Amino acid sequence: METDEIRDRLIAQGKMREDVELVNIWQDLRGRSEAELTRLEGEPPRMPIPDEDGELENINAFYDVFRNSRTGRVIRRNYLRGDGSLLLADIEDPKLGRRFILHSPAGEPMVEWRRPRDFYNAWITATVTKSPAAVIVDDKKVSEFIHEISDRDFALILFLHGSHLRRPWNGDHGQPLRARTDTMRNFDRFDIVGVQTQQQAEAIRAMGFSGDNIGLLTGELPQGSVVSDPPMRRDIGNAVMVANLIDLKRIEHPIRAVAKLRDRGIAVSLTVLGEGPARPKLETLIDELDLGDRVALPGYVNDVHERLTSASFSTLTSTSEGLPLSLLEAMGAGCVPIVYDITYGPQDLIDQGDNGFITPWSDIDALADQIEEFLSLEPSEVESMRRAAVSSVERYLPEAGYLRWRKALAEMRLADLPAVGSEYEVPSVRARKLTCTPTTGGCRVEVEIGGIHKSVAETLQLVVAGRELSTFFLCDQSEISFRRFGHRTVLTFDVDDESFSESAGETFDVYLRRPHDLWSSKRRISTPKRFRVTTATASEWYATKHGNLSVRARK
Repeated sequence: METDEIRDRLIAQGKMREDVELVNIWQDLRGRSEAELTRLEGEPPRMPIPDEDGELENINAFYDVFRNSRTGRVIRRNYLRGDGSLLLADIEDPKLGRRFILHSPAGEPMVEWRRPRDFYNAWITATVTKSPAAVIVDDKKVSEFIHEISDRDFALILFLHGSHLRRPWNGDHGQPLRARTDTMRNFDRFDIVGVQTQQQAEAIRAMGFSGDNIGLLTGELPQGSVVSDPPMRRDIGNAVMVANLIDLKRIEHPIRAVAKLRDRGIAVSLTVLGEGPARPKLETLIDELDLGDRVALPGYVNDVHERLTSASFSTLTSTSEGLPLSLLEAMGAGCVPIVYDITYGPQDLIDQGDNGFITPWSDIDALADQIEEFLSLEPSEVESMRRAAVSSVERYLPEAGYLRWRKALAEMRLADLPAVGSEYEVPSVRARKLTCTPTTGGCRVEVEIGGIHKSVAETLQLVVAGRELSTFFLCDQSEISFRRFGHRTVLTFDVDDESFSESAGETFDVYLRRPHDLWSSKRRISTPKRFRVTTATASEWYATKHGNLSVRARK
């Protein structure tokens, strides 16, 4: 809430310019007049509004909480103005459910919303009024709902820090992260989606998105991280790893690799710079392997850069990454990276044998073998690799990143978002004729429908979405034809069996959707009465008991 204090501090630190405004939703709303509050669009307040009830718990000067005296559950939050008057009531209404009711300075209910996201989106729309404007979102929670704003005059840009998949190491066709599910389902409603690696961009395209809105907008190295003339004479067996001591980083893997190398008579030392809850487990492992003289866990240190410029090589063994800053910093200091094939990052950064090495994911023996091979290189080869590592990360310095963002903004085109409730909205689709024909490695689905405007029919996508899992993929039309008799349209989609490869045993439901439409607007395909089960190479297309098209893996 203390935005003025935070802004002053950031300006004093040189991290924010004087002409930048810092806004917090609650501070902003507290200062708005009644006329300014009317800019927030919602529903008229429904009467009656429940009275304050329960045990009052004063949280701070900005809001109070009311709890059910029996269960202790929060049943109401009152957000207050500076003078103590009610600004917004967040109520659990026993009849209507959750309600957000905005009040005027005089205490009168003005407008209400039924979901938190609708309230926040109304505020964003009423706040971003200058043109041209761009809203850049790099927060998982906000990205899950801000895409629902359809009638907007600003550009909407999403920045993905890490993987969008739960298990990216298994391939590109798995489940989205729970915190990214709605974001990925509505991916094409963002005007730009900044990803950090080409590998992740390809994984997103594998879900069926065109990728027209994807931009390579990477994270940045701090200024000074790239050493123009890194020291070449280093202890060849001195390794460093910059990582929090957490399970995600799998620090036990390089520790075990050091043990394997010791058993081969090869001297390697490993220093892990970082702290975290996995420390006790790692210390126990070091003791069990008798590596106290070879592996060090100094915790957080203030001389990371100096340690990187003196270490010979770095390693990274995480389960997944976005674009690991620690790897960039190590390469910028002349450390040769010897890392797992992590999704995502290494494949975009490392040219095998030129500026580092990528080893098979989760293969500790391969990691140890690669370190041994590196230690056998001639000094001239190692020096060449150090220089190549430094050179390859210069494109991640702030000036280069700024130019990428500037170019993306200059070339950006706003998504053509369908109008909600327009005359061309796709209803539940009844297929007049439906055929599923096995093809090499998949199935061809032909849907004959009527009553769909030609301009909409030409754009429709096939959506195949998991019934239990959040896994889904899209298919664009491979063919389309129009039949004058009966004003019918035949849509043809080619479905690749590979899209089901990470969803063993899952049943998928099938829909039609307009590009850029809200996920909730997709429509099931109702099968004709004569439709029969069709078996393809690895899938079975059938009509559900409700007469809708679905597909499941062959038994």
